[in-house]
Amino acid sequence: MKKYLAILCLGPLCLQSLFIVAQNNLAEQSYHPPTDSLVKQKLEHWRDQKFGMVVHWGLYAVPGITESWTICSEDWITRDSTIKYDDYKNWYWGLKKDFNPVNFNPQQWAKSAKNAGMKYLVFTTKHHDGFCMFDTKETDFKITNGPFANNPKANVTKYVFDAFRKEGLMIGAYFSKPDWHSENYWWPMYATHNRNNNYDIRKYPWRWDNFKKYTYNQINELMHDYGSVDILWLDGGWVRPLETVNDEVRSWGADIPAWSQDIDMPAIATMARKAQPGLLVVDRTVHGEFENYRTPEQNIPATKLDYPWESCIT
Repeated sequence: MKKYLAILCLGPLCLQSLFIVAQNNLAEQSYHPPTDSLVKQKLEHWRDQKFGMVVHWGLYAVPGITESWTICSEDWITRDSTIKYDDYKNWYWGLKKDFNPVNFNPQQWAKSAKNAGMKYLVFTTKHHDGFCMFDTKETDFKITNGPFANNPKANVTKYVFDAFRKEGLMIGAYFSKPDWHSENYWWPMYATHNRNNNYDIRKYPWRWDNFKKYTYNQINELMHDYGSVDILWLDGGWVRPLETVNDEVRSWGADIPAWSQDIDMPAIATMARKAQPGLLVVDRTVHGEFENYRTPEQNIPATKLDYPWESCIT
């Protein structure tokens, strides 16, 4: 099956067109088909939707730069070499004082998506930089704490979900497992040399436990306070149990820590599905029971894949 993909771009707001090929054979060994009857039913429904949209929107829209990654120090990332790293991070965090999207119009987005034939949405509630596009109680680093706070639509995620749901689209919540703004992920005591947490979890288990609670609580908010959600789309696949690290993860180029960045996905999925029965969980690149469909990025696979998949193409 071949289709041409519409590429949509609205200034710093990037819309990723998605194309899904539904397959009948789920026999691949590393893919774990869901056993929950409601999840299976939702997955079969999703496989028929074919065309959806991922929206990345956050602080990075203010200067119009790539989402989050410029505050991470890895060889492939470029920044102004005349600016000290800490100064750059402080500048980036400081964009919260300038992020005031007064023309925010989710109804317009939803109607455009529906008119384009899209059937589902995945909206970025939080990217790796940790800035929350929803009114979380876990941090003040959020859209509802800044110049947009008094806007009637300040709780952006709620209004995006409501608008797209009204147009009949399935609703997906993108959520970054790593949170580079959290002091329990990037501890200011140490340098932040790459995408991973920057302290030895084996030496400071209490700090990682705090991060796990923080992550659980934020996902709990999204699952309970924002209406019906069909997909929990988890990004940042390096945050995972150490025993699941494979060649795919190693190929990303960041050093692999000697400790496990396990956030207890069984507990998260149980809580999320209790609130949202039949919820699809996409713990992307962490192959197993919590990756209900795969997410190849920036290409459509050349050969048939024997599991459900979504091609994410900017």
